[in-house]
Amino acid sequence: MKPRTPTLIIGGLLLAIFLFLLFAFQVRTTEVAVVTTFGSISGAPKTEPGLYLRLPYPIQNVYKFDRRLQNFERKYEQTLTRDKKSPILSVFVGWRIADAELFLKRFSGDILRAEASLESVVRNIQNSVIGRHDFSELIAPDPSQVKFEQIEKEMKDAMAVTALKEYGIAIEIVGIKQLGLPESQTAKVFERMKAERERLSKKFIA
Repeated sequence: MKPRTPTLIIGGLLLAIFLFLLFAFQVRTTEVAVVTTFGSISGAPKTEPGLYLRLPYPIQNVYKFDRRLQNFERKYEQTLTRDKKSPILSVFVGWRIADAELFLKRFSGDILRAEASLESVVRNIQNSVIGRHDFSELIAPDPSQVKFEQIEKEMKDAMAVTALKEYGIAIEIVGIKQLGLPESQTAKVFERMKAERERLSKKFIA
């Protein structure tokens, strides 16, 4: 009988682990969990870290999401300003899951699907906001004319409303990462900047 004792102990431990996996789940400090019963959401999302009880699959299923800040960047893309100039912009967005239930309903927990929808929101609002500003508010010889912070804030405010309402996503950071010009406009901009510097130089000498 004694030689069987280790086997029984190991068997008991394996059974306990199996029952734990069936009837309990853990939520970490960086996670939020949504429980579904026969495909329908049951109860509020679990945001506090710890162990929770559940019914075994397929009765209940547990979806866990990372609620830390996520980074998303749009590709370098040409857009149009109010004065019909066409700078090339790259915008980055810092976002996190704010409404886990809505996020699950919209994307079934798929981050790639969420970012595909977020890209559409960012593109539309980027074009809309830039279209309300002149090119000189992005690039100008006089730094006081540049309105980068205002433009970024306008984009963030507009994206935040749409993303939270439609997708359960909170937009926390929006910024212009890169800004460039088509070759056809680069020479003209440099000429204007050169002329402005020469004007200031002559004024200072006078």
